[in-house]
Amino acid sequence: MNLSHALKWSFLAEIASKTITPIVFLFLARLLTPEDFGVVSAATMVIAFSQIFWEAGMSKALIQRQTDISEAANVAFWVNIALGCMIASLLFLSAGPIAMTFFKDARVTAVLQVMTLQVMFGALSSVQTALLQKEMGFKKLFWVRMITVTFPGIASIPLAWSGFAYWSLVTGTLTGQIVQVFMLWQLSHWRPSWHFHAAVAKEMVMFGAWVGVSGVLAWFYTWADSLIVGKYLGTHDLGLYRTGNQFVILVFNMIFGPIMPVLYSYLSRMEQDQQRLKIAIEKVIRIIILISVPIAIILFTFSSLIGLAVFDSKWDGLGIVIGVMALVHGFSWIVGMNGEVYRAMGKPSYETVVPALTLFLYLAAYTYTIQIGFNVFIWNRLLLALGALLFHLYILKIIIKVNVLILMAYLCGVTIAAFFSVSIVHWLTISYFSGVWLPLLAGSLTSVVLLGLIIYIFERNRMIMEIILFAKTC
Repeated sequence: MNLSHALKWSFLAEIASKTITPIVFLFLARLLTPEDFGVVSAATMVIAFSQIFWEAGMSKALIQRQTDISEAANVAFWVNIALGCMIASLLFLSAGPIAMTFFKDARVTAVLQVMTLQVMFGALSSVQTALLQKEMGFKKLFWVRMITVTFPGIASIPLAWSGFAYWSLVTGTLTGQIVQVFMLWQLSHWRPSWHFHAAVAKEMVMFGAWVGVSGVLAWFYTWADSLIVGKYLGTHDLGLYRTGNQFVILVFNMIFGPIMPVLYSYLSRMEQDQQRLKIAIEKVIRIIILISVPIAIILFTFSSLIGLAVFDSKWDGLGIVIGVMALVHGFSWIVGMNGEVYRAMGKPSYETVVPALTLFLYLAAYTYTIQIGFNVFIWNRLLLALGALLFHLYILKIIIKVNVLILMAYLCGVTIAAFFSVSIVHWLTISYFSGVWLPLLAGSLTSVVLLGLIIYIFERNRMIMEIILFAKTC
């Protein structure tokens, strides 16, 4: 399957999943409370941390590998199964101390113990997923995503309606994973054997070790903020923060989610062609700026209306979370593909070393600002994201010689134009429309159309040429 065909199916998979997931998410947010989401989020972040160790970077090592694929798949499978059994057992036994030490909520104990099943389900299906990505089998992955995102909603919503609170979320998650394991084993032709190739295992472990360490860092960047909110403010504010953040993530993942697995698989083939890789990276960054920044500004400007329209009175204070986190993710996505670039170059250590340089600054800033107040903590996230953007662009300049000054000038131009345009639309809509839904829909749709028109007028020639050149590189 070529890049364009793979991208089409990957995009369809993400669109399907990201269409169903927000619908389920919004239904559940109406039925449940921030505290319900907070309890499950606490257990989920622990499970996500454990995945780094049972997965051990084997999937990424398998995708990147170009020789001895069958032997490598066997190694990955048995390593994941062995580590999965061990880590699931440790989590089950230590669930109580984890719940009380980090979250001070006994309800997290039982939820975490049940959700350890996710570890084993993940270990059983990780190799099949990696092989399908490696083989550009995104048509098959489309059907997996389509079905497995539907089942959690089917299980969760009736239970939430019946008063099962956070257990409805747990049931939905596990149901989706069970279906996913079954489908992947049906769609993948690969089956494990008892043969374990030691030499291949050594190579994969060395590659996977860097991916695993970078996974620890990625977990801290993804979950450390939530961990600190949960520890200092409790499960209610954790649910409020994670839900607002998740709402924004759903929007951006719907757009950029399809690109990442295809991009990594494709860039892995450019490992020896640095100039071709540089051209592809600069084009991707400009396209992301053109999309992510305007979306972030629209979400930020209309965040208070979104909080009122989509959620009810239980979610008071959610608007500021949605608005600021939209800017955080909008600017962060500009360098969101850096990890894929490093791994595609066969240098996963870069993905580990680069984030490690700023990790302690992040943790210190989180811990300090959360003690001042929730809102201060939220705005601090934006300052950190802007600093990280500059830092990661500079790293790309050193490693692959991208032109940072041109990219920054482009970013500033898009940002100013988007803020100016959306602010005018927001002022007009709240001045001439009453209520919540009408100004939200009118304002957001008008902003999208206006920004699209501005982009078309000023960027059409560049976009046409870049699409042609990018197609040639593919």
